[in-house]
Amino acid sequence: MNQKRVLTTVACLVSLVLFSCRSTRTVTRATFPSDTTGSKDSLSREKESALAASILEKMNANRIEFKTFTAELKMDYEDDKGKKMNNLGVNIRMQRDSVIWVRISGPLNVEGARVLITKDSIKIVNRMEGTVTLRNTSEGQELLKLSMDFKTLQDLIVGNPVFLSDSITNIVTTQSVISFASVQDNLTSLFNIFADDYVLQQCKVTEKDDDSATPRTGELTYGDHKMVDGRKFAFQRRIYAEDKSVVKVVLDFKKVEFDNTQTFPFPIPSRYTHQ
Repeated sequence: MNQKRVLTTVACLVSLVLFSCRSTRTVTRATFPSDTTGSKDSLSREKESALAASILEKMNANRIEFKTFTAELKMDYEDDKGKKMNNLGVNIRMQRDSVIWVRISGPLNVEGARVLITKDSIKIVNRMEGTVTLRNTSEGQELLKLSMDFKTLQDLIVGNPVFLSDSITNIVTTQSVISFASVQDNLTSLFNIFADDYVLQQCKVTEKDDDSATPRTGELTYGDHKMVDGRKFAFQRRIYAEDKSVVKVVLDFKKVEFDNTQTFPFPIPSRYTHQ
């Protein structure tokens, strides 16, 4: 196992997470009532439209708003090529609509990589390989084969719904979960929300790629919701991403804070090789 390569991949995943089960640490795929069981209510177009508007309103009421955000978490990573790393330490700092800063460490808190993202650039310092990657936003998205803007990324990190449009269809209700679809451009998104409080439980995003016969898919499960400064935050996340390979990630948040003064140190040693 090449830990240097895995750390680089993890740095990319944390900085641009491909798209998080209330208790288990096993990395499993999400399921959706519309894909399996559950009964779809027979609704008129007017009633379905009213229900969709109510769902959006109640989900928006759960949105996490912030000025700054900090988090300490543990990460487990594995892929279908046998690469696996457990208990990676991750620190995240964000200034809303401005900066995302990530530090990744291995055993004994030895730093492996540091990432700095702004609206204009993506920078990665890999301390294990002594390299620096500097890209503008469009180059970074092409490098990582991802297409999301800064706002979407910060929403993803704090646990707000992403790739959710105002158009909601295929609403399926069960006693505990409401499931629905949202379609936009080349993306199809499925959502599960808890029926009692409309908090996000699961999300599955499928992106059609004209250059590939297999669409890219990202599945997230969110769990262990706790109140932090008046915000309901998911302390456990599960990510299953499938393109030409399969990547599974477990995120276990240990500490979360909002609206404290932050700094974003990003020293680049002069001896490091620029890529």
